Amino acid sequence: MKPYDAKLPQKCKICGYQFSHNKQGRFTTHLKKHTIMLNEYLKTYYYSDKDLKCSYELCYNLVDLYRGRPKQYCSRSCSAKSDPMTCITCGKRFDTDTRPHRKTKTCSDNCESIQRSKSTKLWHQSMDENEKEKHFKKIITQTAQTRRKNKTPSWNSGKKGIYSEDTINKIRQATLKQMERKEFKKTRIEKIVEAYLIKRNIRYIYSFILENRQFDFLLPNQEVIIECDGDYWHANPKFYPDPAEWQLGRIKIDRDKNEIALRNDYKIIRFWEDDILNNFESIKCIINDLLATT
Repeated sequence: MKPYDAKLPQKCKICGYQFSHNKQGRFTTHLKKHTIMLNEYLKTYYYSDKDLKCSYELCYNLVDLYRGRPKQYCSRSCSAKSDPMTCITCGKRFDTDTRPHRKTKTCSDNCESIQRSKSTKLWHQSMDENEKEKHFKKIITQTAQTRRKNKTPSWNSGKKGIYSEDTINKIRQATLKQMERKEFKKTRIEKIVEAYLIKRNIRYIYSFILENRQFDFLLPNQEVIIECDGDYWHANPKFYPDPAEWQLGRIKIDRDKNEIALRNDYKIIRFWEDDILNNFESIKCIINDLLATT
């Protein structure tokens, strides 16, 4: 609508009385008889809500009038805002002041999560196998170091009642099948021990399953089982003299596995991560002595 102009003829939309102009406030004085001020009259009878909408795209407030004409913005806040951005995930326009995600260019946490997943997927697809292995190895190492430093296990370690018995059985069976098919990566300390067994031409079976428990290495000719225990997860007493509750649960599992091995006429030997990484000569001696006596 054309903005109000006091120089033009006016017709009162309350009573229908006409004025040739509003100079010297003739029309304004008339409105006082209706107990209404000029600005209120114009907002009620002259302008529509569309005419009074704030010029900022995402603001739906109505503006005030200045000398009978609508202001551009409803507040200083709106006048100072930059142009809205378009979400690259859903296409919705959003205010960068209330959600300052200019880097991700997303309108919500959900859209940001979707966009990050897409970007990560594209990034992984662009990597070759060597780069992927190096990248994920770095993540796993950093995570393990952080947990070891802060003495914080994964969210479900040692906790009970999280999964139903049926779910636990399904997870257990799926894990055993995965182990049988060798669909997982060896740990660093397992690779070191395996390399020495290969060097000595010692026949072994990796990821040996016995009574629904997985063991790292079986030496069938010697009837010996070798376990490579991480210091953190298996609570090496050298570093964890007072194991956490979840570590005590891990210790109990290790004891159960020892009993399973002995019950099936296998000798079981456990090597700590610290010894494998920093004192492997002693590990070699134990293995050599074992070969000499069996």
